[in-house]
Amino acid sequence: QHVPCTRIDQKGVHGFVARHDGYAARFGLLHERELTLTDNGNLLAGRDRFQRPGGGALRDNGRDFVTVRFHIHPDISLLQDEHDRLTLAAAQGDSWTFTCAEVLPQIEESIYFAGLGGPRRSRQIVLAFKASEIAEVHWQLTRTDIAGRLENN
Repeated sequence: QHVPCTRIDQKGVHGFVARHDGYAARFGLLHERELTLTDNGNLLAGRDRFQRPGGGALRDNGRDFVTVRFHIHPDISLLQDEHDRLTLAAAQGDSWTFTCAEVLPQIEESIYFAGLGGPRRSRQIVLAFKASEIAEVHWQLTRTDIAGRLENN
């Protein structure tokens, strides 16, 4: 019912912080997400925070396990290397690296429903953790290749 949103306009970075109470009645959690994008479009940084209404400490009560999901379009390849870095790449398009500081990202199966040809298999990046132990996660998508040209920034 309550979805406050604040815009972020800083030198070289634009974004927003938004929070919703959709999980408050059932799980006693508020979810807040911050997204910022650099002016050159090469870095999308995010933060997902979980807190109790009123700001109290989250309880380890079995209802504090959260999962943040990033559904990937079926035309995007998603690879995990030996260092657990995730690379997203479009055929003849840009490549991006997904990282998260607090939680090891996992890859799971998903389904893409928005296509005209009906449902298609796809994948998703999953960050799963106990919010009572990790109240917020920081993740980012960094462009590593622009249509076949390595980005040196």
